[in-house]
Amino acid sequence: ALACSRDDHFSKMQVCSQRGVIGLGLTRKGCPAPVKPIRPARRAINVVACSADKQDTRIFRRTVADSAFWERHRTEDRYTKNLLSMIQSRIIMNLYRPLSWVLSVAVVVGLYETARDQGTLDPNIFPEFLLANPQPQMLTSFAVSLLLSARTSQSYDRWWEARKVWGGILNRVRDVTTQCAVFFPEDQQLLRQACGRWTIAFTRALHAHLQDNVDVKGHLRDVLSASEMEMLLNSQHRVVKSLSVLAEVIKQAPMNPLQQQMMMTNVQFFYDALGMCERIYRTPMPLVYTRHTSRFLMIWLTTLPFGLWTQFHWATIPICLLVGSLLLGIDEIGVQIEEPFGVLPLDAICTRAELDARQVLNESGLASEYAETLVIGEQKHSNGLNGAKQPWEVATKVGASR
Repeated sequence: ALACSRDDHFSKMQVCSQRGVIGLGLTRKGCPAPVKPIRPARRAINVVACSADKQDTRIFRRTVADSAFWERHRTEDRYTKNLLSMIQSRIIMNLYRPLSWVLSVAVVVGLYETARDQGTLDPNIFPEFLLANPQPQMLTSFAVSLLLSARTSQSYDRWWEARKVWGGILNRVRDVTTQCAVFFPEDQQLLRQACGRWTIAFTRALHAHLQDNVDVKGHLRDVLSASEMEMLLNSQHRVVKSLSVLAEVIKQAPMNPLQQQMMMTNVQFFYDALGMCERIYRTPMPLVYTRHTSRFLMIWLTTLPFGLWTQFHWATIPICLLVGSLLLGIDEIGVQIEEPFGVLPLDAICTRAELDARQVLNESGLASEYAETLVIGEQKHSNGLNGAKQPWEVATKVGASR
């Protein structure tokens, strides 16, 4: 693998880092002679450059729900509000090109048929292109619904799986930091704090690994020291580096083997979560399915005006526009959530993990003192009884006599 800068996501497979690379015939002394970039890389760069504005709208879909959100979500006038805000929908705004095509075809069909009917165009020279029987569209509409239904269903499964993975990461972060506070001896404060810092660093590194334009250095400026930051940023795979350091910190901490095994189980879960996230991120749905769905849908919408004009005339234009926006919107939703990490609130999850980890580690002393006072109080209470019957023992005897 090339040791490249993570920030340059699309050029990392084509350029060398200043640190040099290992393997594939490359050396640390410099980069080899320039080679032609592979075609998929160029196409990926062009696609991203052309759709930057569209990708920027994904940040508005990173919803974090609270009580106020659910109250608005369940309101009775949600149907009216959502209908009136349809024009402002970012999903619809992202479809202006295909909707413009559908609208243009409907307008051309209307102008053409009107000109034929009025004699502007000689019917003997210009043939009629309208469908005499709309049965083909009626038969294929069922196939369109099946394709869109399968598309959104599979995309939602990917989105929900990604959300469950990050929910597990948040839980395990809390678990690891609690184990650091409890299992690590009181005289190992440096190791305890290092364990918490690298656990936080793991979440931020994974966040940057899955989303572009994430400032890892800015997020971890108040978490890692300068030497730790340099070690993380100069690593080839920052997520793996943070986990390897975390595992080494756990290994060096003096604790019994059972406690160490419990903590290493959480580290293993972090590795599994990384693998699951990379599997979802690196493996889209089969491209043949996505392309065929898009082609099928656009052909169906293109032929729609030819089947509706005879019955609806100029009303065909708004009908085609409405039907096209609804069907294309369903397909667009499936495409947007197919890559779920761009629409999941990963920054909010990482922030929540960092706050919880800091709280557990900073308040571990208070929790320990509280537990010790309970033990001391229990001992004093037991010594003060001098062999007197406990309340539960008296209650047991009374119950038995009854």
